[in-house]
Amino acid sequence: MALVLVLPTAAVGETGPPAGKRVLLVKDAAIGALAAGARYLVWEQAGFAPRSPTTARLLERDSRTQRVTRLASDGVPQFGLAVTSKWVAYGASGSGGTTRLLAIPHGGGDRVTLTRSLIAPIASRGEHVAWAEQSGETQRIIVRDMQRGTDWIAAQLPRCRNGRCYRIDAVELAADGVVFDRGAIGTQPSLVLRRRFRGSKLEVLRVPRDPQPDLAPSETGALFYWLGHGWRQWDFGRTRPIPASRRGDPWWILASENRRMLLSANSPQCRERIGLRTSGGRTFPLAAPTSTPASPKGFGRLCRLLSGFSWSGGRLLIAWTIIPDVSLRTHVGVGAVGVVVATRTSA
Repeated sequence: MALVLVLPTAAVGETGPPAGKRVLLVKDAAIGALAAGARYLVWEQAGFAPRSPTTARLLERDSRTQRVTRLASDGVPQFGLAVTSKWVAYGASGSGGTTRLLAIPHGGGDRVTLTRSLIAPIASRGEHVAWAEQSGETQRIIVRDMQRGTDWIAAQLPRCRNGRCYRIDAVELAADGVVFDRGAIGTQPSLVLRRRFRGSKLEVLRVPRDPQPDLAPSETGALFYWLGHGWRQWDFGRTRPIPASRRGDPWWILASENRRMLLSANSPQCRERIGLRTSGGRTFPLAAPTSTPASPKGFGRLCRLLSGFSWSGGRLLIAWTIIPDVSLRTHVGVGAVGVVVATRTSA
């Protein structure tokens, strides 16, 4: 059962560390994915399972009524969530180890199948949801307008060409178009690709000597990590990428929105840290929980694991799993608590 706390969010300034407020607490479970819109907060929760993936319950809270509704029980959290004004889109377990992409109305109802062959985590922005699918030897990138119910095939490519084969590891939606990667299966360069919503063709960037260039969500274009070179930003309208962080920067970029970057860094005390970098280049630590009212007593040190985030407009929600170190080291879920902290990052 989820205990939902309805609290105001704290604003982030340019002169000091921002504070956050707890908005959701789930006992004996971890939050595997979350997404938020103007009215709804949606999340997937399941027992803490560090070794083997598990299906999760899909839950929704309506901010107007504070009602919590279970929408489904077959979610696959690693494929993400999307929330639009009328729909929730999520990855669901399919037959033969496949993953489907389903959409369900807010409040529950009949589900719509968007694809039966989802191959990468989904992305969303506003009323649009983007995904990668594979049918036979053909890979496609599709953007769906959930309000109109129309699909745009942004890319349709063979998995292999001239003996060179690729995976699609990530898809992201920017304000002006869609971005995705093609991770090389072999020694050829990997690719980062983008296409404007009104563009007539794909733009392709070669990324040599990196089998999996990591993509992060960005409102302005492609934001990716190139092995041995660091983070690069390839905004729509820019012909070549530019560095997105300084050499030796200890922070890992999670996302960029409203000219602010969400960052993470490891800690030797098993308490992951997060920060926010402002448009002026200053980095502030974001407050993160070290315990919760539902955490067990007498189990020793509590660890903190980042399990998801959702950036909806100027509101940032971070999901954490708080778990005793002894449970984490022995790969059991005893004492796990899922918690979501909300911070307003812009007016």
